[in-house]
Amino acid sequence: MKLYNLKRHCSRPLGPTTLRAALMLAACFLAATAAPLAAQQAGQNDPRAVKIVEGYESKTSLKGLEVTTTFTLVQKKKGEADRVLQVKVYRRDSADTFTLIFQYPDSEKGKGYYRSGDDLYLYLPSTREFVYRNRKDDVGSTEVRTDLFGQTKTLEQYRVSYLGTATVSKWDCDLVRLDAKQLDVSFPVQKWYFRKADGLPVKVENLSVSETLLRTFYYIDYATVAPNKFIFSKFLAVDNLEQGQQTFLTNENISTAAIPDYVFSKAFLEEQSR
Repeated sequence: MKLYNLKRHCSRPLGPTTLRAALMLAACFLAATAAPLAAQQAGQNDPRAVKIVEGYESKTSLKGLEVTTTFTLVQKKKGEADRVLQVKVYRRDSADTFTLIFQYPDSEKGKGYYRSGDDLYLYLPSTREFVYRNRKDDVGSTEVRTDLFGQTKTLEQYRVSYLGTATVSKWDCDLVRLDAKQLDVSFPVQKWYFRKADGLPVKVENLSVSETLLRTFYYIDYATVAPNKFIFSKFLAVDNLEQGQQTFLTNENISTAAIPDYVFSKAFLEEQSR
């Protein structure tokens, strides 16, 4: 309530004691309203959101495992034939690294990515060179970005806040908002819908700084790779700016067999393209 309206909304004149109490009440209201905003501006995380994100990452972090898997990507564009790509991914979360190699089609075969920590390189066999890239890189010009294939670092890259609950399809979900703390992220603002039943995400809304919806991700199904460890097996990425454009992923041939160290190197990518 604005202070100049206090007397207008009272049925009788306010005495000094009543007015003083009203002013104190208004001050408390303003302080309570400003506190969450101040915390957000200071870059503080919401403890409830942190707990949800940590629970999710504990289930999808594959530290202690080495995973080899084949992803098939089917991109649909309005008025065009479906475009199919296949990539093989080698993942070692304990070293924060992965290697991705295009298997199909022939026009993409031999290309690949090598990530070590925060450093990501794209190998181009046509020129035999490595190009430094970032997490904003779209894999094969699809709606899918490279950071989907490695371990996540949500709390390092984003400030998180809890927005309440929501329903996605038949699932009751916790809704968590992510605001970027770094420039090198896929999207500056994200809204994650975590299934209450198991804490795994079912939907992600990816937004611009001005909060324009850019892409929506749907985690349709998961595969269990170890006790309480999961990797998505069906995934849909929808372009919200281009009507009818989307990419559907299936994840097959998942193996947890040991991977030679050599696979996680630039030399390995060069060798595969010969």
